[in-house]
Amino acid sequence: MKQNLRKSTSSTDAAGGIVVQSDDGAVRFQLRSTRWGLWVQRERRTAPQRARLVQSVVFTDPIGFSRWCEADSVRFDYPIVFSTLRRAGSALLEAHERAASSESSSSLR
Repeated sequence: MKQNLRKSTSSTDAAGGIVVQSDDGAVRFQLRSTRWGLWVQRERRTAPQRARLVQSVVFTDPIGFSRWCEADSVRFDYPIVFSTLRRAGSALLEAHERAASSESSSSLR
């Protein structure tokens, strides 16, 4: 059984978010921390110049983000992209939760 290990590229976009995409450009995720949580835009392309599906979601907790990731077929088609997405998204959600907890504790004073 041949394992499909397509490569991923990770970079920072102009707005300070993270971009995770496959080398072939078929799948691309933009991640950005907002004051409401983790914003993720998922873009999936079929053959060049054919069809493009774009979805945007905001996650407020790691459980919702994890469930969404587990339901995505990208984890089978692009395992390296998937692991990079999970790692980057989890890091941004942790930073968001720390900032939210520090804001709530400072407002209690």
